[in-house]
Amino acid sequence: MSNITRLAEIVDAVKAKFHLDDIDLQILGLMSAKWDEGRDVRVTDLTLKFGKELASPANIHYRLTKDLVDMKFIKLELSADDARVKHIIKGSKFDALDQFVKELL
Repeated sequence: MSNITRLAEIVDAVKAKFHLDDIDLQILGLMSAKWDEGRDVRVTDLTLKFGKELASPANIHYRLTKDLVDMKFIKLELSADDARVKHIIKGSKFDALDQFVKELL
């Protein structure tokens, strides 16, 4: 089996089990990379990063503040300094997703 075929199978399995689409996976992947580097992740950063490439800024914002929160992949924390700033932290299902992918690799 080629690596590309295996990659496609892994992505399909993740989508089916966790009810995610390509945009959700891109967003979660970027957040995971930033968290692995010990960096802070904010809603505004991702809206600006993906707001032109994947979908509209409003669509990205909705996914971050509603969909991914409701699905428990992320949680939002308001900044103590500025209530307009929302920090993104791992939700209860994020680690389950990460573990599932590790098992498939």
